[in-house]
Amino acid sequence: KRFLEESAYTPRHPENFLKHWAGGRMPEEMAAMPVVYVDLEDARAYAAWAGKRLPTEAEWQLAAQGRDGRAWPWGEEFDAARCTMGGGPVAVRSIPEGRSPCGCYHMSGNVWEWTESERDDGHTRFAIVRGGSWYKAEGSGWYMAGGPQPNTSHAKFILMWPGLDRCGTIGFRCTRQI
Repeated sequence: KRFLEESAYTPRHPENFLKHWAGGRMPEEMAAMPVVYVDLEDARAYAAWAGKRLPTEAEWQLAAQGRDGRAWPWGEEFDAARCTMGGGPVAVRSIPEGRSPCGCYHMSGNVWEWTESERDDGHTRFAIVRGGSWYKAEGSGWYMAGGPQPNTSHAKFILMWPGLDRCGTIGFRCTRQI
């Protein structure tokens, strides 16, 4: 909300931008929730405004697993009580028991996260998203894996057009050089 007020940011293609904010205004009950319905460029714009950037895949991986290479942010075994399992995203600073060794919340579940990983293989543009989401599609082999994902999991998200790239299950986190 503050980013939009202070920067006057407007995406080149506004379709589905913050679609869940009625009239373009953030509902107060969403203040602590992950920001979704943003595409890769929107996330980059916010990060730059905040003096930060999106993490690379390697940086995201290190923040999730720490230096000991654990399978999940909280340890070696999956524990549903330490992540978001369904019903929608939860507040970004909730479930402290699921934090990674670096202290990051929700590195598994809640929403997939954009990384600074845009690529073009000559046929398609894509970016890598990490972490999994609360949403788990059922009933078809066409869907990508849903639900919380282990630290080594990633998904190739084909970048088609900003209006389609924005969805309710992908958000982002920022990093900065220290």
